[in-house]
Amino acid sequence: MLLIRIAHPRGKFLGKVTVRQDSDTSQERQVFLPLNPGGITNPDVKVVPPSPGVLVYRLEESYLYPNCSLVNTTLVSYVKTNMKRGKDMTNVSLSDRAWNDPGPRRGAADEAAQNDKKPDLRAIVLDFSNVSVPIICLTKP
Repeated sequence: MLLIRIAHPRGKFLGKVTVRQDSDTSQERQVFLPLNPGGITNPDVKVVPPSPGVLVYRLEESYLYPNCSLVNTTLVSYVKTNMKRGKDMTNVSLSDRAWNDPGPRRGAADEAAQNDKKPDLRAIVLDFSNVSVPIICLTKP
């Protein structure tokens, strides 16, 4: 069971919630909570996503060599679906493309229009607050 948990770490994308202490606006602070609806049990709490182009990801398990590629895959796939592509390849000629680039597909104009609506990637914030880091003390014999 331990090896499965190490190999498949859990994590969540986070959004902001403003917390006040008894209607006192001077005691406000922002707390980051999961964006998915299963993370919050109170329906009155509205989780606001971070600024456009910023994503916050909290790791809930250890970040080790066996699982770093899965975390990377999760982040990259989220960025590919929700953020703007870096370079518009619709106007690049076929001779200037890489050998493995198939070229423009049908509906490329629709893809370009959808891509323009997405925000540019500004920052990826990794929250390691739940990850425990072992401290090794080295002493001389």
